[in-house]
Amino acid sequence: MPQETFLTAAAARLLSIPFRFSRRPFTTPQKALILHPCCLSQVLLATPLLSVLTTAFPNTRFDWAVSEWARSAIAKNPHITELLPTGDLGVARLTFVELRAVAEQLRQGNYDTCLIPGRSSLLSWVAWQAGIPQRIGVASGGRGFAHTLVAPARTGQQHAVDIYLSLAEACGVDLPPGERPPMAFYPADDDRTAVTQRLIDDLNWLGDVPLVVVHPGGGAGSLYEDPLKRWPSERFVLLINHLARQHNARILLVGSQHDQVNAAAIAGMTSVKCANWAGRVTLGELGALGEIANLYVGNDTGPTHIAAASGCPTLAIFGPSNPALSAPYSPKADRVVTLWNAEVRRPFSWEDGVTVTQAIKAADKLLRQKT
Repeated sequence: MPQETFLTAAAARLLSIPFRFSRRPFTTPQKALILHPCCLSQVLLATPLLSVLTTAFPNTRFDWAVSEWARSAIAKNPHITELLPTGDLGVARLTFVELRAVAEQLRQGNYDTCLIPGRSSLLSWVAWQAGIPQRIGVASGGRGFAHTLVAPARTGQQHAVDIYLSLAEACGVDLPPGERPPMAFYPADDDRTAVTQRLIDDLNWLGDVPLVVVHPGGGAGSLYEDPLKRWPSERFVLLINHLARQHNARILLVGSQHDQVNAAAIAGMTSVKCANWAGRVTLGELGALGEIANLYVGNDTGPTHIAAASGCPTLAIFGPSNPALSAPYSPKADRVVTLWNAEVRRPFSWEDGVTVTQAIKAADKLLRQKT
């Protein structure tokens, strides 16, 4: 399976030489494709770019090529006309035969423009093989060798959203310095209806006390699994006990089927009764919960980005990953709090990670802000 490596990057640098002579000024697209298949959090972090582009080019049709893993992030986005599947995983895990099949599928769409937010020589190759004449993206480190229009280079450590928004700048769109449009997630009306009824049936929740949604899992991505991304279960237990006691909060545990064992263990250790929907809640329903919950607490995982994109006060707990690169955010700075201990030793251990005291302080502040 093709992967992004030092050798592919070096090869891409060589291949980029003839393409540099074919780079051309931007032309307004009529039918554009966003080629950004993976993963859930990264797809959500690219929705601000989509928002900016649809505002700047209201007559342009925008489609999105996305993996099955991340499809839910944009399934109901009204700015997208069609979602094109790239398989169950991101393009980086497909064979060359499968990559050619994706390229041929894209060719059938007759796109005049392809926007590639991620730094990927493979995706640049796919867009070129698809015969899309205007290919816009980032070309750092040899990646993006086949782009016809290269986004302005960003120096230093950059958040993914800022890198993605550089594509809008390449298209001639002016953004105020430092401005980030919000991430966008759109639950279906059926998701909202289902969640409202289940909250009544399972929690007897009528909005009279705070609702706290806790996602203790994560780390099981489409490309690899990293259990170190999960804040220790016993710390979740202590935080839950505090929120229930101090705020009279109703606690709802959520997660995928992969998180069921962990969520059940936490529910069994808390001093208060917790509803446990782990393995029984869709990402659309999670977004609907985010619209009405008073607080969401979760790890460095895609559902945490969904909660923040839904407008929920969000506490994101990071471990081995640097949140400066991909943390969820909100235009209202006080709606999303990210906890991370930058001085942690390597290899990473939660012994040096976010403490219960830190989490309690942040959660209390977030709960006090929403009435």
